[in-house]
Amino acid sequence: MKNWKAIAGSVILAGALAAPAATLAFGGGQGPHHHKGHYMEHIAEELNLTEGQKAQLKANREAAREAHKAQRKQKRELHKKLREAIASGADQATLDSLGAELGRLQVAEMQQRHKQRQQFEAILTDEQKAKLEKLKVEREERRMERRGKRGEG
Repeated sequence: MKNWKAIAGSVILAGALAAPAATLAFGGGQGPHHHKGHYMEHIAEELNLTEGQKAQLKANREAAREAHKAQRKQKRELHKKLREAIASGADQATLDSLGAELGRLQVAEMQQRHKQRQQFEAILTDEQKAKLEKLKVEREERRMERRGKRGEG
């Protein structure tokens, strides 16, 4: 059982480390599609993206959409297999194997998000990159401020 816990912990930690940057770069809110269009409009306005940059950003997102959809489907199927294996009392080797496969899928998703972030940043000018970094810092400061207020209440 220790192997399973280590794998699950590693996957969760890796996701937690990647989430803030992905959220900022790709408009996360309460869910993967929560106000995504509004965020992209906002970031395009904040960074003063050209029409060409906006078109490239949209093309990059659309190109990644099908791969992401396939990854989500694989992940759902694997979660289902894992739940069924646990419910049926499968042996530890089977659970470890399914857990390792789930971890590989999580890593592949993180790599895809990283690639998308790189593509996004590649279309930016140096001035826009500096502005993006400033926005990231400001967003993190607001997040920490909100977190502090919740702890006080």
